[in-house]
Amino acid sequence: MIPFDIDSQTLSDLEIFESAASGRCIFSFFDFTSTIGGKEQLRSFFNYPQSDIQIIEERKDLIQYLLKFNKAIAFNKESLDFVEFYLRQNDKPDQPVGLDIIGATSKFFFKNNQQQYLKQRGAQEVLKLIHLLFDFCFELDLDNAPEFLKKLNIKVNGIIERQPAVKHHNQLRPATFKLFDLEKYDFIIRNSEATEFKELLEFCYSLDAFLSVAKSARTYNLSFPVFNASANKSIVIKGVFHLFVKEPIANDIDFNTDKNVCFITGVNMAGKSTLLKSIAIAIYLAHLGFPVPAKSMETSVFDGLITTINLSDNLNQGYSHFYNEVLRVKEVAQKVTASKNMVVIFDELFRGTNVKDAYDASLSIITAFSKIRKSFFIISTHIVEVAKELNENNNINFRFLETKIIEGKPVFTHQLKAGITDERMGMWIIENEGIMEILNGNNVL
Repeated sequence: MIPFDIDSQTLSDLEIFESAASGRCIFSFFDFTSTIGGKEQLRSFFNYPQSDIQIIEERKDLIQYLLKFNKAIAFNKESLDFVEFYLRQNDKPDQPVGLDIIGATSKFFFKNNQQQYLKQRGAQEVLKLIHLLFDFCFELDLDNAPEFLKKLNIKVNGIIERQPAVKHHNQLRPATFKLFDLEKYDFIIRNSEATEFKELLEFCYSLDAFLSVAKSARTYNLSFPVFNASANKSIVIKGVFHLFVKEPIANDIDFNTDKNVCFITGVNMAGKSTLLKSIAIAIYLAHLGFPVPAKSMETSVFDGLITTINLSDNLNQGYSHFYNEVLRVKEVAQKVTASKNMVVIFDELFRGTNVKDAYDASLSIITAFSKIRKSFFIISTHIVEVAKELNENNNINFRFLETKIIEGKPVFTHQLKAGITDERMGMWIIENEGIMEILNGNNVL
């Protein structure tokens, strides 16, 4: 299966991970993990969106189940760290120790105290983990549980049933070990069931990550996408919003093969960039199998997502902003003509050149995009004349972000509406800041 196509520019545009320039990121909204391994597993999910519908659906079903199940599991970060350290030790016991108390006591007093402490606490933490997972699995509706949880249950109960000592301990759950039982448990954990316990630890990290995502769905009122298996690609999102905005204005967006380009106009500060990011983030999260910030979402599975929102100059190679834009458009052209179903988002296409070149280039490129029906394109611009020239193109869905003038001042509703706006706010902002008065009042004779 070909991996989902996403690059560092897109991850940066959408602020998926933390960066030095920004203290906020999308990852942080989903990170309720309680273990280091769980956090690493969650980050791994975020690094690798999927184009395999089976993987996406399995993740989605598991998170939905955990959300409905609504039972937390009290993983202790320090305990699991100690378990991992204990399982990594190289002095694996090669044979079970006899149960005579004299022999066991002798080993306790003559062995290195630190090594003995590691073994004793490590075995105790592992058995506590078994108790925790056994109780969690016991409450599951296993007949209807996702495959991941069924496998977890089989692994936990398999260890218990194969090892009478572990089963006995799980039933009694003593607060401490009897001294002569320690070597027996150590042998079971680090020899006869070593592989099983290491795999069980990985299950714990994955479960921690999935429970974290379920909690984020509950906390931020996210919804789960529905995937359309039809050969005709489509995206329908109702009430999409951005997680960074405290009181977001939700908007609707839709695409199909007959309307594969969405052309968005609107004045500066109307919220075009935030809207584009919110749509892209929903598409990205859907391809993780995660819930999305929207009232509802129905989408096809795509091969990739590429955005150009915060493209900078490439000073190291001597490239101007405009040339970087051209290279980005070339990259997109290569991807969407290589039998890929992509979602492509450009914010203010060709902003790095003069208006005439930007007009001509935008008109040509958008017209070409509209003919590539297997991919979807969202393009915003401040050059309204381009939108008017394209108005007769039936493949383009024209939308604008509304601005109202109330008592002589602009009010940005952040509502996406059908049509094209020719509102301009540049001179109003300049006049409102009193720049001309400053300049005219300081003329040098």
